[in-house]
Amino acid sequence: MEIRPFNSDDLKGIYEIEHSAFDVGPYNIDEIIEMVFSKDAFTLVATDSDKYIGYVTAVPLNEYEVDIESIAVIPKYQGRHLGDSLLDSIEEIIKKKGYKKSVLEVREKNYVAINFYLKHGYVKSEFLKNYYCIPYKGSKNAFRMVKSL
Repeated sequence: MEIRPFNSDDLKGIYEIEHSAFDVGPYNIDEIIEMVFSKDAFTLVATDSDKYIGYVTAVPLNEYEVDIESIAVIPKYQGRHLGDSLLDSIEEIIKKKGYKKSVLEVREKNYVAINFYLKHGYVKSEFLKNYYCIPYKGSKNAFRMVKSL
């Protein structure tokens, strides 16, 4: 298993990860392109041999904060701490680049993800009513979570 920086050949793999990992609201290819190529974004991909198994993308919000836009692991590899490794790796990059905070948004009823972020030191900082267009478990709401680095 390898975690490495993204290159443009990885777009199809990221698309496949998104659509495997998320039942509701995965990014389409245009959204993925916009995300990974947005100014100063950094993306890591995880592969096992030649198979794409996970990725994470972070986009600077300002000179102090970075938004974790997406982190995803294909179902077969979930529960094997790959998400931990991806998040730890992107946070190391964030710190090395001099940013002080990592922020993200998570669906209000995505308890697995919320607990994952809490375990990694994130705290709920804001409730976002109707943040998402597509409901998940009957809710479009989200939490913004923050971690000081």
